[in-house]
Amino acid sequence: MTAIYLTEAGTVVNFKNESLVISRRGDRQSFRLAEISLLVVHTGVQLTSVVMAELMDRGIETIFLRQDGQFRGRLQGSFQTNPALRLAQYQAVNSTFGTVIAQRLIEGKIRNQRAILQRRNRATKGAIAEMSEAIDLLSTYILQVRNHDVPFSRDSLMGLEGICARYYYQALRHYFPSEWQFQGRNRQPPLDPINALLSWGYGVLLARIFAAAVLAGLDPYLGFFHVTQPYRPNLALDLMEEFRPVVVDAAVIAIVQSSLLTPEDFEPSPDGAGIWLGAIAKKLFLAQLERQFNSSLLYPPQNRKLRLSQILLEQARSLGRCLLERSLDYQPYVIK
Repeated sequence: MTAIYLTEAGTVVNFKNESLVISRRGDRQSFRLAEISLLVVHTGVQLTSVVMAELMDRGIETIFLRQDGQFRGRLQGSFQTNPALRLAQYQAVNSTFGTVIAQRLIEGKIRNQRAILQRRNRATKGAIAEMSEAIDLLSTYILQVRNHDVPFSRDSLMGLEGICARYYYQALRHYFPSEWQFQGRNRQPPLDPINALLSWGYGVLLARIFAAAVLAGLDPYLGFFHVTQPYRPNLALDLMEEFRPVVVDAAVIAIVQSSLLTPEDFEPSPDGAGIWLGAIAKKLFLAQLERQFNSSLLYPPQNRKLRLSQILLEQARSLGRCLLERSLDYQPYVIK
């Protein structure tokens, strides 16, 4: 099955002979709908009404992103839902049970952040003091967040997550050569190429997680950590926390280390306030992200290897089962 990313403004998509016909500047490509599993559409791409109808009728996941890579929305046809699961989710939001679920999700994120830093620490044989210190600090906070006997308040959990994120991103800079000018996380807008890659990648990941939450029967807008901010897919943001380091951070590290991109492949945002990916950078980074989603990894709950894109869905389903059974058996997906 094929994932198609339409990133160039002026692209027009038509339907003919059971295929999508994608045209831009005289170039045409055809893809059979039966072979498409995902369509990601960026600003300036035109889908005909016939194409949208076919995508909805066939249940092909279609996601729309803004120019900066942020999630805009998705094309939704009819789909099966589980009212009992939705009710269980709503009932858990303002409960201690929901707070403990949030702790599990953040625990997974911090453990995966530590795993990413440990890889670099092993490669450098512990020579980078800031890296070793960050790993030790994350280990300390993991022990705290694992203590479910006394649940954190949401404010305390957000504070802990913020501290860990700050130390993690400061240590992450030791993965990148100095010409990339990465000193830590910044966004809205990203001020350097690495942050532009991170922001863009998180937008793509959020879109994929949103789709997984819907397929699992969950309400993507009602979360446990991000809770109930209006006009924001709070549960999708919750579920993506443990996958940020696994998918996006790992993809950014891989593409920079491959030397496929240089800082010259990025451009100022239209307002001049930040940095965006250029056309070539988008294509290369999307290809790297897709390789990441298609990588085969051991999924311990099923004791078998699954593609990472499948693991996203299985984790959403796992959360759904925990909500229905009022069980705290949810285990975050953690790499080593």
